[in-house]
Amino acid sequence: MNGPDAPNQTRIHIEGESCAAPEVSAHMVRIHINREPYESPNPSTGEALYVLGDIPEHQKLYRETGGDEEDTSMSRDDDVVPLVGGEHFYSQDVMRVLVNGDEHEIQEEHISYAQVVDLFLGGGGKASNEYLVKYSHGPIENQSGVLAPGQKVKVKYGMRFRVAGTGES
Repeated sequence: MNGPDAPNQTRIHIEGESCAAPEVSAHMVRIHINREPYESPNPSTGEALYVLGDIPEHQKLYRETGGDEEDTSMSRDDDVVPLVGGEHFYSQDVMRVLVNGDEHEIQEEHISYAQVVDLFLGGGGKASNEYLVKYSHGPIENQSGVLAPGQKVKVKYGMRFRVAGTGES
């Protein structure tokens, strides 16, 4: 049905006239997530790609790029993601750790004293041996303890670190 009463049609007004707006719709493209083929509307959103690929909360989705470029991390949100047919995405486990109550994502299975201090400083200072780093909620082999300069520990999802100045310089 055409005309002013047509259902589900956007109307635009141009200098006192009213007419139907041209329809803009997503078209379907074939993409791959973790080597499995999927049909997705293009454009899509980060959240829609996570749902389409059934990516669990403890994993992050990446868009493969060519050459020496780093693959692009996809946010789990409603930002528009333009797709290219044949594109490949993959997911990878991400560890979420808490450093003095602030959540951080890391992709390594181990974390060093220097890395924890750097997360604590937020890149705004120079890591040094002047901090006491305690950890808890770790994996079975290192559930809790003190991380000394030069050491590293195995991490698990939700592990907690507490960084405090020693007062020494």
